[in-house]
Amino acid sequence: MKKLYPLASLLLSGLILTFGANAQSFTYTAVRNGNWHTTSGPNVWDPSGEPPTSCSSCKIIINAGVTVTLNTSITLSGGSTLQVGSDGSAAAALLIPSSGGTDWASSYNIILPNDGSNPTNTMKVVDGISLVNASPAGTYDGVLTSFTSGGSTTYFKQLGNSPNGFIGTTVGSNGPAAYGTTLTGPKTLSATGTLPITLVNFDAVVNSGAVDLTWTTMLESNADHFDIERSTDGTKWDVIGKVAAKGNSSIATNYSYTDGNPGSGTIEYRVHGYDKDGRSTVSPVRVVRTTAIASVSVFPNPATNYVNVSIPATEMSTVHIRLIGQSGQMLAEKNLSGAGGTIQTFGVSNYPPGNYLIQVLHSDGTKQISKVLISRN
Repeated sequence: MKKLYPLASLLLSGLILTFGANAQSFTYTAVRNGNWHTTSGPNVWDPSGEPPTSCSSCKIIINAGVTVTLNTSITLSGGSTLQVGSDGSAAAALLIPSSGGTDWASSYNIILPNDGSNPTNTMKVVDGISLVNASPAGTYDGVLTSFTSGGSTTYFKQLGNSPNGFIGTTVGSNGPAAYGTTLTGPKTLSATGTLPITLVNFDAVVNSGAVDLTWTTMLESNADHFDIERSTDGTKWDVIGKVAAKGNSSIATNYSYTDGNPGSGTIEYRVHGYDKDGRSTVSPVRVVRTTAIASVSVFPNPATNYVNVSIPATEMSTVHIRLIGQSGQMLAEKNLSGAGGTIQTFGVSNYPPGNYLIQVLHSDGTKQISKVLISRN
């Protein structure tokens, strides 16, 4: 039995050491100024050491009075948190310079995956004197959220400089980061804000009694379809149609849908985009007025020398009337106040034959587009 004691002691010692090492790996605290990553000499971290580049179930703290310069790529998963600031006694700062990197691994970034963790992965600036400054950050630098779906990973930049959306390393959207280049507290960025579709330019236009809906996506990752939703009260929404999504795209993709039976009165529309895993994003709401707009008339049609636009007597607000050319350019415009019951005339004798548009915009944002044919016969 005595011969077993050293072995038992060794095993017990190993278990204690392993447990201790694992416990230490969860919390990392920056206690002095300097670079996040160092290859030699003293580092910014307390005795627990530098956080791993892929940090799961971690709590990383930059203490009050400490400034850390990010010079590596860090992925926080499994419910991890990066906390900038501690007790509010002095300012803490995380600085993100430009790396010149050409992919995620070679750049200076904090990545918060939407990986289903509970709690979710977050970055917190805990007080009003602490900050994260990514003003000099490059293309793949900054603070980003991400999600993986259908074998591809989509990244959305929360803090840094344009571009702001990627599928893998391919740029999909060139807009600004969600929170700009500098973030002060108190503020928490969460991985769950990541959405599968970047939807822009949604519009609804009354056209000959129907409503034409158009929208554009700048970025799609594993996208499945769009639900077209309509409401007459802004509360209850009915799905009136579906449009299949392209799926994966890092370039602008245009979509359209026509509601052939919109009904009368004020009607609201929105588009709900879904990916194959059920994640969704919703467009802004667009409003049309089918009753009032339908009473606007355009004549003669076809037109030779002039075209008239008749404004209904009930129209008391400001209206903007535009003549749109065959290439989409604005040829003429009238901005009118109190024009109800009048007829507005546009000369068209100098324009070549073809199809043109008369666009009437109302002060509440609704509009009508009527087609007019200019003929020389």
